[in-house]
Amino acid sequence: MKALAILIAITPAVARAEPLRLRGDAYMFSTSASSVGLVDLTAGGAINDWLRADAVVWMGGGISDHDADVLIIDAHARSPSGHGEATLGRFVLTVGALRPLHLDGADVRTYLPHRFVVEAFGGAPVVPSFGPRSWDWLAGARVGRRIGDWGSAGVAYLEERDHGELSTQELGFDAGGAIDKRTDASAKLAIDLISTAIAEAQLVGTRRFGAVRVDAYAIHRSPSHLLPATSLFSVLGDVPSERGGARMSWRAAPRLDLDADLGARRIGDEVGADLTARATLRLDDRGKGALGLELRREGAAPGWTGVRGTARVPIDDALTASTELELVRPDSDARGAWWPWAIGALSWKQGAWDAGVAIEASASPEHRYRVDGLARVGHTWEAP
Repeated sequence: MKALAILIAITPAVARAEPLRLRGDAYMFSTSASSVGLVDLTAGGAINDWLRADAVVWMGGGISDHDADVLIIDAHARSPSGHGEATLGRFVLTVGALRPLHLDGADVRTYLPHRFVVEAFGGAPVVPSFGPRSWDWLAGARVGRRIGDWGSAGVAYLEERDHGELSTQELGFDAGGAIDKRTDASAKLAIDLISTAIAEAQLVGTRRFGAVRVDAYAIHRSPSHLLPATSLFSVLGDVPSERGGARMSWRAAPRLDLDADLGARRIGDEVGADLTARATLRLDDRGKGALGLELRREGAAPGWTGVRGTARVPIDDALTASTELELVRPDSDARGAWWPWAIGALSWKQGAWDAGVAIEASASPEHRYRVDGLARVGHTWEAP
């Protein structure tokens, strides 16, 4: 969703500080078809040395509806002795190689002698707006062992019920660690026990050569291992596929980063190149300003080739301007040979207040042209 890119462009980064903090943001999306308002409340921080709490609540809708939903609201406690920790509430959980879960429930982790770690979780899958449930629940556990100071390995199990009937049964294996000071490797495998099929398999190896880092990878992921639609971190538009290749990152100069991703993706019976080249030039030592250029080729259907340019330029200490321009050429000539997309944004921050405005314009097979706008104003309250 391009609206997400607009939101990110005008929202300043907020550090996760330890003091209790409440932040409120009000958004207004406007298109030629409708306008939508949205309020986001985020609270969190350490209550004491062993307890912290977090919450994310979204409220808003169109002119006639006023919906509210809680995406995250949890408390996390850690034993003062360091022998265990627990999370209670609504949260996103990833355990070993199992699928990501958005649940209302609890997760408990215990650190045992001989470097063993036991984790158990249970609850109910999230229902938007705390809607009615039909005897839906899930439970699982992971047993792992830390290996020296350089790695770990574990096995995990998940069972989920829908209307009381078995809907998910999964077994996951994960392992990873440092082979030497410059080489890391990790692997995970999740097996769907109901269909006796591989739900996800991933193998990644990393090697560092001074300023150059190289990652070789091979990934298979089924639809069940995409993040759930109720999650704040949903992978919208992703598809099940197999992908393999290598990524290289090079700090070519103190302010210049070069990245390349040379891979291939298989979707169904079709295999295509998956290539990306990216350059980022920081305009200052802190990276507040930056210029970027990216070239990309997606060969698997529907295939396309594109170029993207980005710029983020601080005007003064409080005001920053940013823009992003994309031009995509699809392999098929559906409603034009080129698809342009552009965004321009201004963000402002002064003390506890910040604000931003952005305008997006695009053309695609769905719309001959489209113009969207987003305005945001936010304030942060922090406990003394």
